[in-house]
Amino acid sequence: MAVTALSIPDHIIEAVRERTSLVDVVSETVSLRRSGKNFVGLCPFHSEKTPSFNVNDEEGFFRCFGCGEKGTVYNFLMKTRGYTFPEAVRYLAAKAGIRIAEESSER
Repeated sequence: MAVTALSIPDHIIEAVRERTSLVDVVSETVSLRRSGKNFVGLCPFHSEKTPSFNVNDEEGFFRCFGCGEKGTVYNFLMKTRGYTFPEAVRYLAAKAGIRIAEESSER
């Protein structure tokens, strides 16, 4: 017997990521300031006094040079809020006004 699961199409995942500002999402948790083309702040994943957490909004990724955490907007929500990947996509899609028509897939 096959188990049916709902999956979010890849093109929707990419569209949500493209329409989401990583800086806006990270700024809900971390106080950021501009530093050249990037933004920097204190890392939410470890204790520090000097900012080593960098956000590149253009390329859509974050990286902490202190603890090594890095990723996309989805990874940030999963690590800071405990969301699963589908929950992170749905949360950002709702904020961006993107409707998700999930596809059924057999496992």
